[in-house]
Amino acid sequence: MTIKPADYDLRELRRMADEGELPLDLSASDDGQTAEDIFRLSQREELMKLQTQFLASGSLPEKPYLTLLPSRYGAEVIVFEWLDFLIEKAGFENSSNALSYYEEIGWLSEPACEALQSYMYGFSEVDRFGPDGPADFDTNDHVLSLVYIARLATL
Repeated sequence: MTIKPADYDLRELRRMADEGELPLDLSASDDGQTAEDIFRLSQREELMKLQTQFLASGSLPEKPYLTLLPSRYGAEVIVFEWLDFLIEKAGFENSSNALSYYEEIGWLSEPACEALQSYMYGFSEVDRFGPDGPADFDTNDHVLSLVYIARLATL
């Protein structure tokens, strides 16, 4: 049985996942949404939930949002996932520039930015790109980075 996520509401999808009614068909849905579109939407929803949690506690966090990288194992998994996304999308130079930009706008502190850039040395850029080479980041990519920053900040 193939399930198209766009054909169900979120509660139905969760129920199906819990009951093991998979695999999902993540190709474009009837309304033209791709798996990437659905993923981006879920990331924005996660960011909104995190913001709501901060507001419920009385205030939003102050800048920089991420002052230091958490030392927990789970934090390293998030860091590697985020950096892998950045490097795979845009390469080392653009990823390093993006991290520096996040520091400039106050999403990261200088120590957090330096730690993230040092983690980048563990990645390989070889054969990651298509024929057009590395891409530039778009607004959705920066929103996704903010989601990763928020995840790390809440650990």
